Amino acid sequence: MPESEDQGQADRALYGLIYRNPAWSLDLVAAEARCSTAEAEEACDRLSMSGLLAPAPESPCGFTTVDPEAALTRLFSAEERLATAHLQQVSRIRTAISSLVHDFPDLRGERREAVEIETLETPALANAFLDDAGSMARSRMRSMHPGGPPPEGIIDDMLLRDNEMESRGIKVEALYQRRAAEVPYMAAYLADAVRPGREARTADCLPLRMILFDDDLAVLPIDPRDSRRGAFAIHGKALVQSLHAFYDHCWHYAAPLQRAPERRQAVETALDSQELLVVKLLADGVKDEAIARQLGISSRTLSRLISAILDRFGATTRFQAALRVAEAGLLA
Repeated sequence: MPESEDQGQADRALYGLIYRNPAWSLDLVAAEARCSTAEAEEACDRLSMSGLLAPAPESPCGFTTVDPEAALTRLFSAEERLATAHLQQVSRIRTAISSLVHDFPDLRGERREAVEIETLETPALANAFLDDAGSMARSRMRSMHPGGPPPEGIIDDMLLRDNEMESRGIKVEALYQRRAAEVPYMAAYLADAVRPGREARTADCLPLRMILFDDDLAVLPIDPRDSRRGAFAIHGKALVQSLHAFYDHCWHYAAPLQRAPERRQAVETALDSQELLVVKLLADGVKDEAIARQLGISSRTLSRLISAILDRFGATTRFQAALRVAEAGLLA
């Protein structure tokens, strides 16, 4: 019998002894229950925490029993009070946020300097600002990335962002250093990223990390040598137009990437029904364990199956594989 069941039986036996013999001492109760006094004290503590015993200094054993229905009623009443207090706290937070939203334009204006430069002092602030700016972009986004490639772990996030922008008709241009674009996972990303409305070029050397949104917003690093020091967000068309001109110069001398060939409606070896289901579930973000259970296969077999699908489509991530299968018309 599991230990928890033994403990539950011991607790019930102790509760019954105290209930039937309120004049007994705890030592006597422990002796009758055939356990040590320390074990009886632990059981009383558990019963007290569940509300079935209440402290009673005048009682020989130090406790008095509580009717189970009364214990449940007290428990529900306590939970209701906690829930009410939580709802009141949520209401106070909602009121505070509503007040802050009302005043937010003024607060944002205070953070901007006279030349319309907003200081984003930490990478977290800069990344949050870039996410918001990308969501509010109206026509185009241009980026310049000196140095090495981004971490492989964020490639799928980059593809998702690209697809979201494509769905809104946002034109995307990107400049990468040639050595970064030649890294295998980066080359695979660019093969998926380059298509009508999204273009990338490479250069041997790029001078500055820079992201331009539409014609009136630019994000530049505070320290070009160390992006961890945060960024400047430059608002206004006058200066941003000059930065576009600088970007045009770098773009002109960069080498275009060849667009990935159109993927045909069939592949060299068609996916069978099991493989197709795996790709659909991966595209929906279903976890490996859930996929293995649904297919009735082991995790190791699923891992080999996913690796084979990635190899077949020349993909380095699962999202890339799902994207390529969709473009081949196999998810229809």
